[in-house]
Amino acid sequence: MNTLLGRDVLFPENRELILHFQQYSKAYILGSAPSINEIDFSLFDKDALVISMGNFHEHPEIKGINPGIHIFAASHPPLTDKIIKLWYARAEERLPKDTIVLVEARDFEIASSVFKTHRVYQYAYGGTFPSSFTKRIMAPTSVAIVALQLGYYLGLEDLNLLGIDHDWQTTKGYGHFYDHDKPSLEFFLKEEGIITDTLAYQGRQPKGRLYKFYAMYMQYEQFNDPNLRPNFKIYNADPLSEFDVFEKRDYNTK
Repeated sequence: MNTLLGRDVLFPENRELILHFQQYSKAYILGSAPSINEIDFSLFDKDALVISMGNFHEHPEIKGINPGIHIFAASHPPLTDKIIKLWYARAEERLPKDTIVLVEARDFEIASSVFKTHRVYQYAYGGTFPSSFTKRIMAPTSVAIVALQLGYYLGLEDLNLLGIDHDWQTTKGYGHFYDHDKPSLEFFLKEEGIITDTLAYQGRQPKGRLYKFYAMYMQYEQFNDPNLRPNFKIYNADPLSEFDVFEKRDYNTK
């Protein structure tokens, strides 16, 4: 009944995103793993959409990479309003002016107060995949899950993951392409005394974390469902990533 009456449509303005990006069929989805440092962005298909996420605005080539849209996952402890504002202000400073910003509904008020030169859209957790971004989407175990859902919603056919390794979930520890001693989310968390510079999750994992790791993998596997659009394909295009849910290929493949 809610569907028939349109009561489950929370963000009708998100239909604008389909129109805004309708010329694209291919996209690069950029994460913040250390392997992103080895990517030659000049080899990207110039006709592809670039979707960045999380802390990727810290990349030194961010202006040239020129993402069409930048996604933030929902805030959660130990993030405070102060840190979220600092994080968003840093992104406001670094992202190209035409980059659209997408935040979860709980953070929309803060984002709207900070982002003055970027158009901000919102989305909400609590739905299932596939879903329209005018409604609730599947709650993610990783911000990349939001990006993949967005790619499907936009009608994209060819999604290429880069800098999305998830090897920090095993034994290597938690690292990024950027320095935590310079302005970044981790830098702000350290300044507030909330975290230290110790690598998280390094070494053998307790079973609770391994269960979460399994849940994350199985969530990614939903995007390999053969019942989805037949022309919808996801690749791990990062040559240094061993993340094996999706088929590997070179990121400069046309």
